[in-house]
This record gives sequence, structure tokens and C-alpha cells, in this order.
Amino acid sequence: VVRMSAAVVCIGEGAGGALRGYRHGTRMVALTPPRASSSSSSSSSSPSVGIFYATGTGNTKRVANSLKVHFGTLADEPQPISASNARDFEPYDAIIFGAPSYLWEKHRVSALDYDTIEPPFENLRDLEGTKVAVFGVGDQSEYPKNFCDAVGILHEHFSLRGAEMVGMTENEGYEFKRSRALKQGKLCGLALDFENAGDEVAGRVEAWAEQLKREFG
Repeated sequence: VVRMSAAVVCIGEGAGGALRGYRHGTRMVALTPPRASSSSSSSSSSPSVGIFYATGTGNTKRVANSLKVHFGTLADEPQPISASNARDFEPYDAIIFGAPSYLWEKHRVSALDYDTIEPPFENLRDLEGTKVAVFGVGDQSEYPKNFCDAVGILHEHFSLRGAEMVGMTENEGYEFKRSRALKQGKLCGLALDFENAGDEVAGRVEAWAEQLKREFG
């Protein structure tokens, strides 16, 4: 079910298409800080963090662009997973994946566009030695029994490929019944809800980015 929200309206884009904010009801909410000047850039010759995303309404892409701003030159420009393959993951020491949760059937949830991203046939554990974190966008009011299931789906998928999974978050401030992202009392990634908690998105993204910088090392 692909559903656009009337409560979330783009109000401006920064360099590289990074959204500076969005309108939540009658309020304007900043999503990304200004890009750092070149004088504060990392001296690294190439980015060590990759960011890949799938998006239906554009929210996941906006989060990916926001993460890029927070990571600065440490991260490469976000890439749509629909235009990527397993070989594109190879240059990175750490990777962030994001996807919305789509309920195709009553009991079947899909991580949009990730269904066809498989490891090379000759190396099914192609992500061994790579740190991976996942984020997702969902609607805990409309889909309380499947909230951000894609986060759990991607966590399971990349774990099987040998990745070291990081980026766990506390299950606090949410109101849902079930989620595949909930494992041992914690969320196995960043779960965001633009529809019902849009004013919390920017803060959650910023805090998670800082957490990942520590966990990526």
C-alpha cells in the first residue's frame, strides 16, 4: 500500500537535493543542518560510509540525504538501491541501508526494492568485515502490527550476508503493537514515523548519526 501523506509537505531542498525541512501540520520542522564548509571536511581521500535507500513517497530518500549531511565527507552520496548491485557495496567499510515498509498482502511485508538485491553467487557472505546499520519509515497508527517491519527484514538479510550489524535503538516513544524490527526489547535500527511523530524525525536522525559515528569507529 503506497500512501502519500497530506501532513508532510516538502518546503525546500539544499545542495545535492537534501531536504532542509518539511511541514508537519502547521509547523515547519528542520530535517538537515547546513552542510559543513570545506574547511571542516575530513582529510580522507574517499568516503568510507555508503548510504543506500529505497523510497516510495520520498521520505526515506530525505532521511538518507540528511544522514549524508551529518556524516559529511565520511559518507558517499546516497544511492537508490534500485540502481545498485552487490558490487557497489565493496568500497565501503560501513554501510547504511534504508527502506519503507510495504504491506503487499495481509501477512506479507516487503522492504521495497531490496527483494532482488542478492549477494554474488560465489560469495554468499560478501559483507563479512563490513559494519551495517538500517533505518526505516513506517506508520504506527495505520499499520500498528507491521510498524517498520522493513528494518527487521533488512537486519535479518544483511546478518545472513555476514555483516556486523550496528545501530540498535531504544524502543521508547513509540505506540505500535508489533514490529519485526523489535528484537530482544530493542529496535534493530532507526524507526521513523513522519505521519504521527514528524516533529521527532530530525532529532532521532541526528542522534542516530552520532551513534553510528561511534559504532563505525
